[in-house]
Amino acid sequence: MIVNNFFRIKRLLLIFGALLTLSVFAVACSEEEPKSVIRFNDTQFESLWINNAIAMFVVEHGYGYPVESVELSTPLMQVALASGDIDVNMELWHQNFLENYNEEIAKGSYVNLGATYEGGPQFFMIPKYTSDEHNIKTVEDMKKHWELFEDPEDSSKGEFQNCPIGWQCAEINRAKLDSYGLLEFFNIKQGGTGAALDAALAGAQKKNKPVFGYYWAPTSIMGAYEWTVLEEPAYSAACWEEVGKGQNDATYTPKEACAYETLPVDKAVHKDLIERAPEVVELLKKMNIGLQPINVTAAYTSQNFESQWDQAALYYLENYEDRWTTWMPAENVKKVKEAIADARK
Repeated sequence: MIVNNFFRIKRLLLIFGALLTLSVFAVACSEEEPKSVIRFNDTQFESLWINNAIAMFVVEHGYGYPVESVELSTPLMQVALASGDIDVNMELWHQNFLENYNEEIAKGSYVNLGATYEGGPQFFMIPKYTSDEHNIKTVEDMKKHWELFEDPEDSSKGEFQNCPIGWQCAEINRAKLDSYGLLEFFNIKQGGTGAALDAALAGAQKKNKPVFGYYWAPTSIMGAYEWTVLEEPAYSAACWEEVGKGQNDATYTPKEACAYETLPVDKAVHKDLIERAPEVVELLKKMNIGLQPINVTAAYTSQNFESQWDQAALYYLENYEDRWTTWMPAENVKKVKEAIADARK
């Protein structure tokens, strides 16, 4: 009798142990592994801040991934995106580093997921009132009117407001100015951030003074003030090859120069993200934020929430629901809407 009881108890303990093991295994299986951080490139300019804020809000709240932005210069971004130190670049502007872009795409280091918005123009510009008063229409006209843009530190030349240090467009613009013969008439000025360029251009407009510089769209500055985009020779592949030689070698004067090519601004992801977060990659493929919506969002944010890019994201998501709800499944849309409502409480 005692022996039977012993085996009965032993059998019950074995069954209990098996059930306990199964229950622990089931709990472990039901718990999702923590999702890894998705890192976004931040090369410090307005439209990218807005697009990052929108994408990061959706990825975090709609898909449950932690997100962060990483401040980089354009050359560092090229290295970081190729190596996987960042996962996403929402505004590639690859025409500014075309050789490197073609190499990395061919190697499969990162993948172009298509346009973030249509048409990303880059140009040289002056205020419209300056253009109208002095009949300045082309880059060639600037040689006759450099005194209007006098460099306060060197009265023998005018002043050209260039891209921030570390942006590829800074070297492109230097090469173009050299080819146009404008370095004889203008000193190049550049700060360390996009905000410094904004301040130089907008500050002159607020004071109703002439200013000459490089800029692009979409931006709040283009919506807030009237500008004249200076005419340049039309873009061609052969011309841009010459500009590229000057971009890469400051001692080389391009035989010709021309306007930037206006292309859609694309987004790209490091190759590993395709396996690590396939649902986020599918979202990004469909995410076309739109040129005019960015212009409107930038102007609203500038007027009401200076540099508060989380507010820019909320404004966009509340006002362009017909766009972003097409990027993702219904269950993700629901999560994003709930997060918007929570943010507004």
